[in-house]
Amino acid sequence: GVILKMGIYGIVRITSLVPHPPVEWGGILLVLGAVSGVLGIAFAAGHKDLKRLLAYSSIENIGIILIGIGLALAGRSLGHSQWIILGLGGALLHVLNHSLFKGLLFFCAGSVIHGVHTRELDQLGGLAKKMPRTAMCFIIGALAVCGLPALNGFISEFLIYLGLFDTLKRDSGHMFVASMAAPVLALIGALAVTCFVKAFGAVFLGTARSESASHAHEPGFIQSIINTNSQT
Repeated sequence: GVILKMGIYGIVRITSLVPHPPVEWGGILLVLGAVSGVLGIAFAAGHKDLKRLLAYSSIENIGIILIGIGLALAGRSLGHSQWIILGLGGALLHVLNHSLFKGLLFFCAGSVIHGVHTRELDQLGGLAKKMPRTAMCFIIGALAVCGLPALNGFISEFLIYLGLFDTLKRDSGHMFVASMAAPVLALIGALAVTCFVKAFGAVFLGTARSESASHAHEPGFIQSIINTNSQT
C-alpha cells in the first residue's frame, strides 16, 4: 500500500510541473483507474485468504484515486477549475481515508489471525459471538471501504462523482472517457459491497467451520498489531 501511494504522489508531483498537460494524459489515467478498480475488487472477491482479499481491495482504491487525478488533470487541460477541485480534492481525501479504514480492516485481520491462527475464509465462521469487538470494527471498516453514506469513504468518492457528473454538462468530445468513468465507479462500489458482504459472512456469521474457530477469542491491542504486520 505504501508503494502504491508513493506512485500516486509521483504522478501528482510530475504532472504538476507541466503547465499545460495534454488532455490525453487525463484520459489515460481515467482508463487506468477504471481498469485497476474493477480488476482489483474482482480479484479480491475471488480470494479465500483474508489478508490477500484486503490487499487486492487496496488496488481497487488506488484505481478510484487515479480516476480522481485523471479528472483533475483533464480539468487542467481544458480549463475547468471545478474538475480540478473535485477530482484532486476527492483523490487526496481518499488517500487519507483509505489509510484509515484499510488500517482498521488489517487490524481486524490481525485479530482474527491471533484468535483463530488462520486467515483462510473456509476455516473461519461464527466469530461474531466469540469476537464481537472485532466484528463491529470490521463492519465499520467494510462500510467505509464500500463508500456507503455517513462514513469517510463515501465523502471522498462523492466528490469524484460530482466531478464526473459535471463532465456530462460540458459539450466536449474529449471527455467521453470521463463520462463513462461514472458508471464504472458505481460498478466498483457494487462489487466492493458484494466482496465485503461475502468476507464478513464467511468470517463472522454462521457457525465455526474449524476447531480453532470454535475456540477463538479477542486479542489485546498489541497482539493485533503484531499479527497485522506478520504472516504477509
